[in-house]
Amino acid sequence: MMLLSCLRHLAGAFLVAALAVTPVLASQESMHRLHGHVPGEAVAKARWLSRMPASSEVSLVFSLLLRNQQELDQLLKHLYDPSDPQHGKYLTPQEFTQRFAPTQADYDAVADYARSIGLRVTGSHANRLLLDVAGPAERVETGFGLQLHHYQGADGRKFYAPDQDPSVPEGIAARVNGMVGLDSATSWHAHSNYHAAGTTAMATPYQVGSGPGGGLTPSNIKSAYNLANVTATGTGQVLALFELDGYNPSDVAYYAKYFGLPAVPLQNVLVDGFSGAPGSGASEVTLDIELQLALAPGVSKILVYEGPNSNKGVLDTYNRIATDNLAKQISTSWGLSEGQSSQSVIAGENAIFQQMAAQGQTVYAAAGDSGAYDNGSTLSVDDPASQPYVVGVGGTRLAVASGQSYLRESAWNTNNTVAGGAGGGGVSAVWSIPSWQQGVRNLASSVMRNVPDVALNADQGTGYSIYFQGGWYIFGGTSCASPLWAAFTARVNQLRNGAGLGPLGFANPALYQLATGSGYQGSFHDVTDSTTNLYYPAITGYDNATGWGSFNGANLLAALAPTTTTPTPPAAPTGLSAVAGNAAVTLAWSAVSGATSYSVYRGSASGAEGATPIATGLGAPGFSDTKVSNGTRYYYKVSASNSGGTSPLSAEASATPSAPVVPALSITSGPTATTGLYTVLIQWNTNLASNAVLRIGTSATTLSNTFTASTLSTAHAFKLSGVARRTTYYYQVSSSAGGATVSSPVKSFVGQ
Repeated sequence: MMLLSCLRHLAGAFLVAALAVTPVLASQESMHRLHGHVPGEAVAKARWLSRMPASSEVSLVFSLLLRNQQELDQLLKHLYDPSDPQHGKYLTPQEFTQRFAPTQADYDAVADYARSIGLRVTGSHANRLLLDVAGPAERVETGFGLQLHHYQGADGRKFYAPDQDPSVPEGIAARVNGMVGLDSATSWHAHSNYHAAGTTAMATPYQVGSGPGGGLTPSNIKSAYNLANVTATGTGQVLALFELDGYNPSDVAYYAKYFGLPAVPLQNVLVDGFSGAPGSGASEVTLDIELQLALAPGVSKILVYEGPNSNKGVLDTYNRIATDNLAKQISTSWGLSEGQSSQSVIAGENAIFQQMAAQGQTVYAAAGDSGAYDNGSTLSVDDPASQPYVVGVGGTRLAVASGQSYLRESAWNTNNTVAGGAGGGGVSAVWSIPSWQQGVRNLASSVMRNVPDVALNADQGTGYSIYFQGGWYIFGGTSCASPLWAAFTARVNQLRNGAGLGPLGFANPALYQLATGSGYQGSFHDVTDSTTNLYYPAITGYDNATGWGSFNGANLLAALAPTTTTPTPPAAPTGLSAVAGNAAVTLAWSAVSGATSYSVYRGSASGAEGATPIATGLGAPGFSDTKVSNGTRYYYKVSASNSGGTSPLSAEASATPSAPVVPALSITSGPTATTGLYTVLIQWNTNLASNAVLRIGTSATTLSNTFTASTLSTAHAFKLSGVARRTTYYYQVSSSAGGATVSSPVKSFVGQ
């Protein structure tokens, strides 16, 4: 999984170890422009307002390159290969920094360069992937060889942007992905929509829940997605949310009390000086928290990471989640279309998400609410849902049967328009296809990353009851699906922890392996009704509208968190019998429940079987002992075993093998010869079943023809043809059985 060449713009600049540690000044080496920092489309559609005042404060962040990228790629493959000895042996943040983060010397070199052009270092990060700096606009312009201007977009929103890409020394270009914060052209948006409960006329026929306004309640969600009888609720796990706004805790408290949920502790982690005060995006934060509570009410706490809605705030907030490494399941419902997000932001996110995967953290991201047209007009997908180390979550429309049990799902598509809303999905224009997606059938692209990976109900028409700003609302959007998948993963990790397993970690390798195997139909709800997300149809198996579909809760839990309980030893076998034969003893006993093998013990006296078995690993309840002598009595006991241990010995059985007594073989009647025209029938009987031999000729001393019958029988007959008339024939018969042979006298007959 690699960025496209457009992101690898640091030509000839990867010999980091050879670079000097001392500050690198522009006068000491040639300069290099970092591409992808001018939001050309936004500027082209905007009205210029003014040059940015020289004294205006500008906050920036340098995004640094990972070290030992090829080694990291290999490690991530090992960590998520169940057959690999390194499977699940995740790194700590300290181990990741030591092996893959930029060196301290490189970090210091970038910091020294920033100071050398008149900027202040305002924040450092433990993993050295980001460096926060700030300074007046005039220092930014002079230091990077550009100008900053104010604009106003067609929607009235004001922003600033550079007139050209920043220029830095080659030595700095060799250390960084790019610089974030030179523009404010984009504002990250949440993927949710809502209306007041009961106020929208069209809601009533479509709402499927029993909550206020017909929205889905916590119990409805569990019933619909087969979690009603699952006892795991996320106990011992920590959930995390990535947010770009604040919330009102009283809303969450009321939601929990109304539905009888425990008061799970909420811990706010404020980044980049964000106040935590609720703003225009507070509905998203409230929705995320309440839905995580709905599906994982047993978690220890929910960490709400809140940063400012800026590119710098996005990177710094994600990075804080990674360096804290407190939550193994994270949800984000904020995004931008890939084309609207700068290359430096996308590359910076990717480095952070790789660290999360190496640490066993799973990030779920809403895939967007504009269907296959994430940017509103052309086929496109959403960042970060399209990132290769993120699980992209699409949207469905849920239908339930009586009792809120699952009935079916369709691809979410409200009215076949972008404005109406539809589940995000499609093909990335940035990321090549990951290894775990290669070879999957029905992909829209076999070359680039396909989105989404999974889905869940996101249609506002079948939406969720959420308490917000002192009232009930019905919420929809893929923002609803993402936190629910993270909450589901908290249940998975609770069960994995109880079974002695490590966290699930980055979920896609496991999900795709399961979905491409025999467990798919039982673990997922496959959406196959050909409904679309405005472009891609939902078909059997994977599709770019709903991914693999939604989770079939209890079944997917069992598949992702297999139990590893050790069975108890089986009971002692019963019904042992010993039957003597000729130099053999045949043993049989009743099968034992839970046994995987049996062992046989033999002794020459009662109770003297000893501790060493004569046979082990027997799969069936029976054994033939052929290493015995006739006339000696042998004593036997057997035991049963499984992975839990070995049973006590059975009751004893004994037998004495002996040679069979065979009666003497004799001819009881005949032989007789009955002639016909050119034929003769010679017959005789024996007391034991035996074979037969006939010798015949025209001389009493020379019986020149021999005929045999190997079938054992007590009645023997040979019918011969071609017998010459008026010729005397002489014959003798014999039979053999058990080593004994009996013969008749030589007799004669005359042919007719």
